[in-house]
Amino acid sequence: MEIVVESIVKDGEKIYAVSSNSPFYVDFKGGQLGDRGYIGDAKVLGVFEKDRKIYHRIDKEIKQGILEVFIDEKHRGFVRAHHTAQHILSASLHEIADINTVGFRMGFEYTTIDLDVPFIEDNVLQEAEILSNEIVRKCYNVEEIWVKRFELDKFNLRRAVSDKVKGDIRIIKIEDFDYSPCGGFHVKNTGEIGIIKILRKEKVKGNLTRVYFVASSLALSYFQKYNKILGGISKSLTSSVFELEEKVSKTLEDLKMYASKVERLSQELAKYKIREIKSVGDVYYLEGEKEILRYIPKFFDKKDALLILFDGKSYSFTSTGKYNVGEIIMKLKEIYGGTGGGGRNKGNYISNIGFNRLLEVIE
Repeated sequence: MEIVVESIVKDGEKIYAVSSNSPFYVDFKGGQLGDRGYIGDAKVLGVFEKDRKIYHRIDKEIKQGILEVFIDEKHRGFVRAHHTAQHILSASLHEIADINTVGFRMGFEYTTIDLDVPFIEDNVLQEAEILSNEIVRKCYNVEEIWVKRFELDKFNLRRAVSDKVKGDIRIIKIEDFDYSPCGGFHVKNTGEIGIIKILRKEKVKGNLTRVYFVASSLALSYFQKYNKILGGISKSLTSSVFELEEKVSKTLEDLKMYASKVERLSQELAKYKIREIKSVGDVYYLEGEKEILRYIPKFFDKKDALLILFDGKSYSFTSTGKYNVGEIIMKLKEIYGGTGGGGRNKGNYISNIGFNRLLEVIE
């Protein structure tokens, strides 16, 4: 297989081989990932179309002209499995709850579908997942059918064909379970997918719900990763995996209780810590633990003064009158750099400069 590379385009550190025609399927056409492989000895990292030209992002510069092409069939298998899995999951949601898929995007870590509902119950997703995997296990044949537009009424299409589509129309048929117009890659049999696993859901723009899922070998990778993580947590908490939920809940309750105690003790300690405060005129300075310092302003009663607290990493400013904290921090950043900001009375500044340098700017 060959390709005619008409030009090489550089955009910063990115390199593109440009051609008018290409055997590489472009990324996200219809939502699916494009092809990967090689043009000559350059690895193809991504493919997109612009101004009727195909841009192949490659990992090294190559010569123009006719070059050999290698398509990564393993990657195509990944794409086929996830695209057909999307058809099956979307068809399951449509059958169970009359929910339509209005968006689809495939990725290397997960695939998403956008549904035309603002909210979806967990039990509906669970039913759809169960039905989807039943379809996978039944090893249904997946066929492509080419039809004329006037023949579309013969098929129970899950979604309508856009008026933008011209010429013959390709329908992906999964037995009698689903008929859907599509131009992407698909498996020949649903059994090739192996498994479909929903990961999570979230509300997105407008009134849509986004569902994240994985399939095939990626689903196995997720299970192995989750199993390793759960095993590690289980070992750390000396609890079985099936008792983790209860153990974690109890641990979080204990942490909240201890955090509350630490907060009360820190506030009490602040009453004593403030006695260590140093001053130069009406500028007061104190170093200490962040948890204790946060309560110092509560017990600071000096008028028209500036309180500066340092926890070893950042300075905290509190003005009780004439000092404008925001202006002071701005001057500090202009002179010494660092980060931070604030308003007239309060602010924070992160820098490695000492108190004496702060004082020089303030004075």
